[in-house]
Amino acid sequence: MVRAVTGALDAHRRAFDDDGVVLYAGTNTMSPRARAAHRAAVSTRPSMGWPGDKFQAGLDHLDVLETLAPLRMAALMEGEYAEVRLQSATLANLACYTALARPGDTVAVLPEAAGGHASHHAQGAAGVRGLRVADLPYDDAAFNVDLERLPAFLGRERPAIVVIGGSLMLFPHDVGAVRAACDEVGATLVYDASHVAGLIAGGRFQRPLAEGAHVLTMSTYKSFGGPPGAAIVTRDAGLAERLSAAAYPGLTANYDAARLAPLAVTAAELAETGPAYADACLANARALAGELRSAGFTVAAAGLGCTVSHHVAVDASAFGGGDPAARALAAAGIYLSGIGLPGGPSGEPMRGLRIGTQEVTRHGFGPRHMPAVAGLMARALLKGEDPAAVRADTVALRHSIGEARAAG
Repeated sequence: MVRAVTGALDAHRRAFDDDGVVLYAGTNTMSPRARAAHRAAVSTRPSMGWPGDKFQAGLDHLDVLETLAPLRMAALMEGEYAEVRLQSATLANLACYTALARPGDTVAVLPEAAGGHASHHAQGAAGVRGLRVADLPYDDAAFNVDLERLPAFLGRERPAIVVIGGSLMLFPHDVGAVRAACDEVGATLVYDASHVAGLIAGGRFQRPLAEGAHVLTMSTYKSFGGPPGAAIVTRDAGLAERLSAAAYPGLTANYDAARLAPLAVTAAELAETGPAYADACLANARALAGELRSAGFTVAAAGLGCTVSHHVAVDASAFGGGDPAARALAAAGIYLSGIGLPGGPSGEPMRGLRIGTQEVTRHGFGPRHMPAVAGLMARALLKGEDPAAVRADTVALRHSIGEARAAG
């Protein structure tokens, strides 16, 4: 059994960390310094309570981490207060629903086909909290909230919480306009930055808290590039107190304190290198979108320039939908996922392919490599070549970029 477990782990590492081209939007790899700061043994040590006031004695050293990490995160995301103990952005969103709404209240969110995350909808954390879910009016052509219809919608639905941000973020939201509409009905505006937190940390894409969001929730991996987990950031002391009380003792007792050291290191690194990293992710996304169009793919939002983020979406209807297309690409060593796209019939299967450039950017890919990436995808999907043959060239590309990077 032990051999089977270690064998599976080694095979996964080779596929993703050594050989594959990882374009999955929900992943990343930590920097060497962040990985070095992770101490697995700390994960087994309970840490319950607040710094300086723990149920367990002798945790003074962890108190340092539990003070530094939220301070770093709050400053980086342009907030004043950060809660960093929750293990996922789904739990961060549930903490918001717990602190800011009561069962039976309404939460207004992006439609699922427009990137609304499961944690925003009835099958996820919103349903667990017992909230009624209403889809925000959405402009399919603009890939964004329909601001003209928003005030009347909010006046009719009277939500306690409005959530923007989602699993597909090609373009920024007009946070100021959404906040103004929320203020008219007394709704709290939550911006789920799970996918774009790394861009925000780099001062790119948009500034949700500065633009008016009451609360920002986020994953700490994905484009942020830290350890798995979440953060909740706000500028409002009263909201911060309610959110932290929901997080602890509401949703956590002990948690994985080993996350905090690599999280603090990642935040410190992004404070220095975040703008350059974000710019590189954006440049790769623009280049890949252009190359995919040239190769014959139908890239979503082409009339709007395809993307101003690190995400790219492809209409995969011709390949049977996003999930079959993703499986075909995985067989060729290219890893991504399906995603819903707006504009289709209600209840249709995921029509799109979602691409994120955050991990390949960390591995040294640049715009000059995007023709090769698009070519591999075209061979696997448009030309129907043998996946094994495409995979061999995928591995060769990944190795060549790694070797060039190692050589300096």
